[in-house]
Amino acid sequence: MPIKKRDPLPTSPATAPADEAAIAKKAEEFGRGGYAPEVQEAALDPNAPVGPQGILFRYNDYQKQLLKEEAEVDRRSQQKLLESIIWPELERRRASRK
Repeated sequence: MPIKKRDPLPTSPATAPADEAAIAKKAEEFGRGGYAPEVQEAALDPNAPVGPQGILFRYNDYQKQLLKEEAEVDRRSQQKLLESIIWPELERRRASRK
């Protein structure tokens, strides 16, 4: 059985000068990163409503008892106690970095 030769791929027609300019412009934008969408950073609002997200917080039995006792002394929930300690500390650290 003889081997069939493939037909050569059709060549594209010559592009018009206007098309070449458009292609060059797209290539230049691609090289500059113009293809990437612009991302607008949202301003952080410390008073924004809290959603249902959760973070695992590990602690041992001693720390669990300590947290429980301190929450009872302050007469508020363990969650509120942790929030009153953690968020001000994180905001202080962030301010010191700037």
